[in-house]
Amino acid sequence: MTECFACGLPNPIERHFCQRCESVLVPEESQIPREPVLMARQLPVPTPAGRRCAACGSTLAPGFSFCVECGDAVAGGRARLVTLAEDGTEEALWVLADEEVEIGKDVGPLAFLDDPFISPRHCRFFFAGDRLHVEDLNSLNGVFRRLRGEASLRDGDSFRVGRQLLRLEAMRMPPPSPDGTRIWGSPNPGHRYRVVQILEGGAPGEAFPLHEGENLLGRESGDVTFPRDRYVSARHACIAVEAEGVRLRDLGSSNGTFVRLRGAIPLESGDLLLIGNHLLRVDVGV
Repeated sequence: MTECFACGLPNPIERHFCQRCESVLVPEESQIPREPVLMARQLPVPTPAGRRCAACGSTLAPGFSFCVECGDAVAGGRARLVTLAEDGTEEALWVLADEEVEIGKDVGPLAFLDDPFISPRHCRFFFAGDRLHVEDLNSLNGVFRRLRGEASLRDGDSFRVGRQLLRLEAMRMPPPSPDGTRIWGSPNPGHRYRVVQILEGGAPGEAFPLHEGENLLGRESGDVTFPRDRYVSARHACIAVEAEGVRLRDLGSSNGTFVRLRGAIPLESGDLLLIGNHLLRVDVGV
């Protein structure tokens, strides 16, 4: 019931006006229906045969870190995937034994229904020998891993800093016209690579030519800057252009530097992965 603030008459909750004085009814906050919050959810999958709780003998639900019948902790997991909120708190987890697990909007134990940047079948996790691996399944937006140390970049490689998606591109000179006329332009000091900002939707944004040696990427100072992105640190990363190629390293930034993965790669405990807008932590040997 909703009580009228004017005359005090209790009214059915579905009414918008008081039955006695016709005043507008304002429902209590607890009565206002709210939109459900769509988070990573657990989907039912076949239970591996023979996995039972050591305490009560009940069949264990795959992926759970505890027995749903008695609450006893589940042993024997080789790894787990943990989704993290922006503040670093754990939102959902999935324990991996030996099974292969696909992650996507439509498949897998963690289905991200609220993330439009995750493909229906985005990536898969699997064990090869003693190592846990992740492989992108030709998803639109890829899988990014947080840098530990530095990484070599190739033409076309993408990486993420803060809210920025960046792509390394080799700068190739266009061929001269058939009649030999050269294209006029600003003097070229010898740039071989550039970093291109990729806007949401895929269109190119700003382009930053890279000079030989170290190029600083930061929020307000440096060679590649994003002053409006509060998730980019003042001194975030360094891109080194050398004779042997291009190297990228993080400079101890708060939010890290993430590089898009190519093919299947082995993972280490504590690795952080960006999949769409979601951050996952990999714990191995749990």
